[in-house]
Amino acid sequence: MLKHMWIILTAVLTLTLPALAAPAPQAVIPVWPHLPVPLAQRVVKSTANPGQFGRVINPPVLWPTLTEYLAPKSKANGCAVISCPGGGYGVLCVHWEGTDVARWLNSIGVSCFVLTYRLPNGKLPPGGVPWPLQDVRRSVQIVRANAQRWHINPHDIGVAGFSAGGSVASLAGVHWLPGNPDAKDPLNRFSTRPDFLILGYPVISMMPAITHMGSHNNLLGQHPPLNVEQYFSSELNVTPLTPPAFIFYAADDRVVPLQNEIRFYRALRLNGVSAELRVYKHGGHGLVAGAKTGVQKWSPACTRWLRHEHFIPAK
Repeated sequence: MLKHMWIILTAVLTLTLPALAAPAPQAVIPVWPHLPVPLAQRVVKSTANPGQFGRVINPPVLWPTLTEYLAPKSKANGCAVISCPGGGYGVLCVHWEGTDVARWLNSIGVSCFVLTYRLPNGKLPPGGVPWPLQDVRRSVQIVRANAQRWHINPHDIGVAGFSAGGSVASLAGVHWLPGNPDAKDPLNRFSTRPDFLILGYPVISMMPAITHMGSHNNLLGQHPPLNVEQYFSSELNVTPLTPPAFIFYAADDRVVPLQNEIRFYRALRLNGVSAELRVYKHGGHGLVAGAKTGVQKWSPACTRWLRHEHFIPAK
């Protein structure tokens, strides 16, 4: 079944990389500065791993923000990534899937903006566009509109997402909006389309047979109509204009079924979209996390892919 698909199954040895200092955020940018909601978020640290793992608890994630981690001037190459942490659409793993990702991206000259998106509370808002999708679309517009200020190439802006954050990122890739040059709102003159996607163990589908039901229920509710499930299943909405994607997953993941990754990868390739899927032997769900088994495992392959696709320069 998979003979025509480029899937790399590998047991990767942990690489020895130089220790990277935790990046310091330069600014916290409101995604919707005029949104009439509280200007505070409640953040707690995990007692199991203090200083490494933090969550924004629901409620409230009512004030979506972008935390800015610009690449050092000596390394900056003009590429930027908006990182969407996961958490089953119920919490946000802002350190493992935000700060740690920013640390790696900065090390290869890529600026990072960690998105704290609103959590959906198990229902669609009026208009039918989930808050996380609204927030990531606006984030792409903000970064693109400020590209010159931040020394970013407006055509090298990607979205990364992990677990349920991968759902957010993939939806940004399949349900993007073109810019409207006549829009009253200056930001709406910019397209929301990411130039590429980085998806770690993502929840792609909302179809009950293969989805992560916690994410499904938190995003759409327990009994949404079939057409709603289909619309928010990214694998069913790929077109030739969907951005290229690097996807990674661990074969011993017991949370998100591998069919999410396979079906999205297959849909991309069938539509002529460049994509790479790497399935690692070990890592479990949350492969991104941790100095020994996380970013170091998949980041070299992702770096090579970014170079191959010309989003960052060759060495």
